[in-house]
Amino acid sequence: MSITQDQLQFIVNSDVEQMVSRLQNDKCIPLEDAFSCVYNSNIYKKLLNVDTGLYLQSSDYIYDYLKEELS
Repeated sequence: MSITQDQLQFIVNSDVEQMVSRLQNDKCIPLEDAFSCVYNSNIYKKLLNVDTGLYLQSSDYIYDYLKEELS
């Protein structure tokens, strides 16, 4: 299966939105800090890499890895 850059960006943006929202709720942190946590994480780098296939996973699954990375 081949994915276009636009499709990948849409999926990644959706996942980031979900992760940021959950971080805000779980950790009671401001929006800017939640975005910073996500964008500076290794999980985000893996999410952008099509070869990892992480973008195919649910946002809950990805968020669990993010929580693990941040702990």
